[in-house]
Amino acid sequence: MDVEKTMEFILNVQARLEASAHQHEERLAKLESSMATVTDLVGRLAQAEITLAERVAAGFQELREIQAATEYKLNALIDTVDKLVRGNGHQA
Repeated sequence: MDVEKTMEFILNVQARLEASAHQHEERLAKLESSMATVTDLVGRLAQAEITLAERVAAGFQELREIQAATEYKLNALIDTVDKLVRGNGHQA
């Protein structure tokens, strides 16, 4: 058994393992950075969705209020026209 060749083999394997470990550490750092970016984007998206939902709800509330006012005015107009028509019918 050649001790020098065995030691050289072990050192080569160790060097490759260290290089591979370094590459994995770099990849892991990139993945962690990407994960942080995705987490930030998801948080911003969720906040935007909440803001949009609040605006839509406020818009619907405003629309309901306007519709109620319009309905009130329309009913008043119908009553007025009805009184005028009935008044004209009695005069004939």
